[in-house]
Amino acid sequence: MRFAAVINSQASTLKTADLDRLANRLVERFSAAGHAIDIAFTEGDGMDKSIRDAVEFGEADAVLAGGGDGTISMAAGIVQGTSKALAILPGGNMNLFARSLGIPLDLDAAIEALASGHPHKVDIAFANKRPFIHEFSLGLHPEMIEMRDQQKFGSRLGKIVGGIRSLSRAILRPPRVRVWLEDADGERRPLVTSALAVSNNLFGDGHLPYADRVDGGELGVYIAHTSTSAELAAIAARIPAGSWSSLPQMEVFTATQLKLARRGRLKAAIDGEMVRMDSPVEVRIAPGVLTVIVPDEDHAVRGQ
Repeated sequence: MRFAAVINSQASTLKTADLDRLANRLVERFSAAGHAIDIAFTEGDGMDKSIRDAVEFGEADAVLAGGGDGTISMAAGIVQGTSKALAILPGGNMNLFARSLGIPLDLDAAIEALASGHPHKVDIAFANKRPFIHEFSLGLHPEMIEMRDQQKFGSRLGKIVGGIRSLSRAILRPPRVRVWLEDADGERRPLVTSALAVSNNLFGDGHLPYADRVDGGELGVYIAHTSTSAELAAIAARIPAGSWSSLPQMEVFTATQLKLARRGRLKAAIDGEMVRMDSPVEVRIAPGVLTVIVPDEDHAVRGQ
């Protein structure tokens, strides 16, 4: 295969990386596996243009995107529905989609796993026309992101600490989101919630919130039936261990599509980015529209 690598040099874990060594390692391992690879380092808005150019005008069979969840979400939205595949080099703080695919978080191990990997079709989801690979959410999460984005961070650790501080502030003043939820059969019910999330496939148990598989053809829906700071804090405290969805305050179910409506616009988070969307928002799963490069089982890392 021929790969076009587009790597965000300002991604959290890549800022301090030796980029020359990284490029040499990519060429070495991909060439040894019989592939050709062209490499470009860029940042900011340049990522979008570079990936679009690789997909629309390039001769590569696959685009290798290096960066965090935001970069990977953007890349997946461009690659989905085309004949090209997406390879993911994790370079962010959480790397949740990479975890779903079993890609090692260590850069050297990830390069080895991708070079020897194979194409596999997976699902993505849409909120109206906006694609997402991980999660759409209302309430607590977008409030936290809005607070976090008002701060400036000098390091990866600073961003993590800032996120924790912003989450704590949001929990102390819980949002109350009033929406109508309509299922695929047209049945509607009113909701008042402090947190609602819709995931690309159901999150797994026992680890950070990401799907153990992203080819199941369904959405995971999570609704917090509480508005108290104490109960929200209890939910948040169990998220890292993956045991939060079993709490009595949580309603969890699967769907293939749903609609969320209210008067005015909706403040939402999509794959870690705060956005405002016109109502109603229709969320749906799109099975098998994205081809990704996944590790062989010998190189895959599960439950990380």
